[in-house]
Amino acid sequence: MEPTLEVAEAGSGPAVVLSHGTLLDHEMYAPQVAGLSEAYRVLAYTSRAGSPACWTEEHTLDDLVDDCLRVADAAGVNRFVLGGMSVGGFMALEAALKYPDRIAGLLLIGTMANAFTTEEKARYAELLEPMNRMELIQPDFVAAFEPVIFGPESIADNRELVERWTAKWRARPSRTVWCEYRSWIDRVDRRDRLGEIQIPTLVIHGEQDGGIPLERAQELAGGIPGARLLPVPGSGHIVTEEQPDLVTRGIRAFLDALPRW
Repeated sequence: MEPTLEVAEAGSGPAVVLSHGTLLDHEMYAPQVAGLSEAYRVLAYTSRAGSPACWTEEHTLDDLVDDCLRVADAAGVNRFVLGGMSVGGFMALEAALKYPDRIAGLLLIGTMANAFTTEEKARYAELLEPMNRMELIQPDFVAAFEPVIFGPESIADNRELVERWTAKWRARPSRTVWCEYRSWIDRVDRRDRLGEIQIPTLVIHGEQDGGIPLERAQELAGGIPGARLLPVPGSGHIVTEEQPDLVTRGIRAFLDALPRW
């Protein structure tokens, strides 16, 4: 099924397409849509993983690549800078390897090229395999997943941000997060193919990321020719909202330095 995807669009000029992470949606990019749209056409979209019409259906990273290209095609965009956070970053790497001619630049946010280790798979399985049911997401899961998405400073000092997202989680069937998890837990390790990516790349990563450690981002940036790493202090996994000004400035500087596309 090809779902209708919600897109938040603003601005005009060269296009930037933004894809979100697990249990999130296009609203995680609201600061960047606002901050970049004075110079760029920004399209932040909610993939099928976050779309109620099909959020309890299993999907793959290839499905998410297809979603991304459909968003660009529907907007009449042939070539664009692609930004992806977490699973959105997994998708962006696949898109860059399969469709390099369409991508003018990469923003890899809170993500990695590694496959998950046996230990990581076991830890995620304990938390997420029981979620394959239609019961609404329960408070114990929300409490366990908070430190995966938010850094300790946000959990302590930015409760408005945390509670805005956790309220959304509690309104979703548990199976929605199980379907998202199944799309990425067995992903292929792409570290041996990073050298093939000849696309300007900025890697952005929270220094307090509880989902993917900073060392994975350092390895990712080191594997892509010419890639730069922007570590984000005081932030966990959702850097776009935990440190929005710093992230938006970093993206703007990266975009402004690219040849026009």
